[in-house]
Amino acid sequence: MKVPSLEPFLRRCFHRYGYFCYNHKWVLFTVPLIVIPLLCIGFYRMNELRVDDPAYVFTPRESRWRHELGVFSTLWPLSENKFLPGKSFENKRFVNILIKSKDGGNVLRPEILDEIELLNSWIMNNITVPTVDHKYNLTYQDLCLNYDWICGANEHIMMFQQMSKVGRVIDLTYPKGGNQDTPAYLGTTLGDITLNETDHTVMEARITQIFFFLKQQEDVIRQYSAEFSYAVEKFLLHGFDSALIDYSFAHYQSLQDGLEENANRFVPNFVFSFSSLSIFAIICSFSFRKVKNRRLGEIDWVRSKPYIACCGLFCTLLAITGAFGFMMLMGIPYNVINTIIPFLIIAIGIDDMFIMNACWDQTDKSHSVPDRMSDMMAHAGVAVTITNVTDILSFAIGCITDLPGIQFFCSYACASVTVCYVLQLTFFAGFMAIMGDVEHEGRHCLLLTKTGRTPVKTQKVADVNSCDSPQIYPENFKQFQVCKSESACPLQPEELQMKSFQKIYIKQDDLDKNVVSTETTCGGILYSGPGAELENQMQLKDAPPAHEDGFIQMFFTYTYAPFLLKNPVRAVVCLIYLGYVAIAVVGCVNFNEGLNPGNLVTNNHYIAAYFNDLKKFWAQGPQLHVAVLQPPNFTDSVQREQMMAVVRAFEDTEYTMGRQGTVFFFLEYLNYLDSLDVELENTDKLWNKKLNSWLKYTGAANQWKTDMFFNETTKALEAFRFQIAMKNIVEPNDHKHATKMLREVADAQPFHVEIYYEAFPFADQYLIILPATLQNVLISLGCMTAISIFLVPSLPSALLILVSIISINMGVFGYMTHWGVNLDAVSMISIIMSIGFAVDLSAHIVYAFVTSHGDSHERVIGALEHLGWPIFQGAASTITGISILYTVDAYIILTFFKTIWLTMFLGMVHGLIFIPTLLSFIPIAFYRIPKEVQTH
Repeated sequence: MKVPSLEPFLRRCFHRYGYFCYNHKWVLFTVPLIVIPLLCIGFYRMNELRVDDPAYVFTPRESRWRHELGVFSTLWPLSENKFLPGKSFENKRFVNILIKSKDGGNVLRPEILDEIELLNSWIMNNITVPTVDHKYNLTYQDLCLNYDWICGANEHIMMFQQMSKVGRVIDLTYPKGGNQDTPAYLGTTLGDITLNETDHTVMEARITQIFFFLKQQEDVIRQYSAEFSYAVEKFLLHGFDSALIDYSFAHYQSLQDGLEENANRFVPNFVFSFSSLSIFAIICSFSFRKVKNRRLGEIDWVRSKPYIACCGLFCTLLAITGAFGFMMLMGIPYNVINTIIPFLIIAIGIDDMFIMNACWDQTDKSHSVPDRMSDMMAHAGVAVTITNVTDILSFAIGCITDLPGIQFFCSYACASVTVCYVLQLTFFAGFMAIMGDVEHEGRHCLLLTKTGRTPVKTQKVADVNSCDSPQIYPENFKQFQVCKSESACPLQPEELQMKSFQKIYIKQDDLDKNVVSTETTCGGILYSGPGAELENQMQLKDAPPAHEDGFIQMFFTYTYAPFLLKNPVRAVVCLIYLGYVAIAVVGCVNFNEGLNPGNLVTNNHYIAAYFNDLKKFWAQGPQLHVAVLQPPNFTDSVQREQMMAVVRAFEDTEYTMGRQGTVFFFLEYLNYLDSLDVELENTDKLWNKKLNSWLKYTGAANQWKTDMFFNETTKALEAFRFQIAMKNIVEPNDHKHATKMLREVADAQPFHVEIYYEAFPFADQYLIILPATLQNVLISLGCMTAISIFLVPSLPSALLILVSIISINMGVFGYMTHWGVNLDAVSMISIIMSIGFAVDLSAHIVYAFVTSHGDSHERVIGALEHLGWPIFQGAASTITGISILYTVDAYIILTFFKTIWLTMFLGMVHGLIFIPTLLSFIPIAFYRIPKEVQTH
């Protein structure tokens, strides 16, 4: 069954569009210079549209943690004057300091504790921020969250000091100590501990932490609190030095500041990258021609195109600014990861520029500039369309992901590629037409002055569809004409004695005499131009072409391609490919998931050390908060037992520490009754009146009151919460599995149970990242396959493109695992991009193969002749542009570098080695290539 192809239609459209470009070249060149600055008006909204909150950007938009946090925030909102640490999740102004001893030993030694308390006291009493009117200096005492106007003072440090003074081992059980009335939870204050095996009391701890919680409920106060946080940051980074302790710290704005630092580092990197690409592109824009008695030849100052290279680079800058301005004008949010997009657009734009330049160089130089523009657009237009449409679709598919950060990135990238594509076909194409006139007139490519070389004389080419057009060749050359149809040809078949001559080649010396060859589109090659003894100038089919091929193009044609097609070489290539696939599969099977928060910043940013130290607390001790929204009837023994079963269900998992880590008023009340030897009667007096009395007068009354929610009218208990100690949640996979398991436990319980832990936002990202990636990849592959089928006029060839895309992406995914890259929000973006780039590099070479002549081997040579060098240029330019990113010690930037580097390198290897080798093995009949598309 023949699949309808859009390629012939697009080719005809672009063929006509080439004439339009030439006729309206100045309009196409100048209009974008007016429109793009107008779009840049959108940049005035830049600050208001920026969203860098990691909990929002890197977690699913409809993720469960948002509902869970809403439950706890509604029932137990932040109260600035009734604040207890660890009981609220709305703290948006705080400073947290993790402290270790310099020698790595026990932090519970008296001298270490004294040093910690000195630091604590200094921050609380000596760091100040001025008011707006500069009349007052505010200290922590003025800005702290408090309980009945008393600031928390990290009392656990003072408690440890008092206990160390009496010279005994701390006799607090871990993670929960204290007496039955007033439990003291140590899991969030001590980490990396050594326990007494007999009674589970703490013997040593190698890390502790102190907290400073700040007010935030008024804009002015929130600003003062932020300034206080930065004052502490400045003091810790530049003012405080200790011979006894090491520390790491973070405040609420630290992570966003780290992201901002990443963005700032992109600016010099982008400048360097753009400069490197500019140099590369300009160097590649120069053409060389052979000179007698010279081995290397000389620069062809007429055919070289440095200004076109500069225009192509400028075109990418216009696309970036125009797209970003338009998106901001439309009110689309963005975040720091969007700073990666300029690198991509430059890579895509330069790749397109190389393709268009290559197609221009392959047009017949005896044709007029409009004809050359038309021929160039007929070939380059389809190739560039495949490149850009696939990239646009890849990013459009990425927009359906439920991660806001990826949505923002993909929407801006999609818009940028679209604008770049439009500018390539307007602004850049118009400038190529302008410079085409410069080349045609024999002007210097830099000075634009006329050189000594005589302009090429052009002749009108025969009509595309008829051989009845006016003759422009000598009468005795009719015998070599080959027509599309017998009806259109004035000669009888027997008269076509030498129709095997498909081209008439002219020697280089004759070019200087304006003797040129001209291709007609009437199925044959017609000669035009002056000169006698024309028959002596005819060359055989395998002679060098009339146009001056560059040295590198000749290398691909006469050296590289024949070498690649040798049987021993093809056998080695097959073995190398099998090894490539095997290593890739191993990486795909053993990939890791998850984005550590510390990886969002550069490795030398202070918060990176903080997250590394924080893992010591994640190993054991963090608290899972469990809310019971439909409390049991405590007077009913059955419901009491059901409640205890709920507690045990949470305690008995591989990620929780058991009963010794549970903080629950009900358990403490049972202990209280047991100490009084009270019989457990199912009466209102015991389970309501006596319970309420105990809750009021127990030493932990403030804590229990914070954990309970009473109806204001009936005073009935409507909800309560308790805490479960957690363990083994150090790495992203641990967070993912723990979150999934504990939610399943909660969903299986009666009494409508909800849970929450501070790391749930990132865990939700870990849970969605693999299915979201698979969804995007599968949809993208489907779309890429459809595009290949409709734009490459050969169904089997389109399927080969699909196979190559899968091969490239399998390699990218597998080898990025070997290179230390996890599957996370950042690498997911890169994988989405790699699909589009993989299509580009695969489709170009397959399309060139399909539209070439001859058997499989001849077509491989033709494809490498025309696109081998542009493919190498495109991949090499991208690798050159992003190589500077390898010097930045930041996970986000390195992940982007590694995945794009792998995509371009593997794509280039596939395009120049693996795919041509595969194409050469298959008989030409398999491809079912329509004859009308064989144009090269």
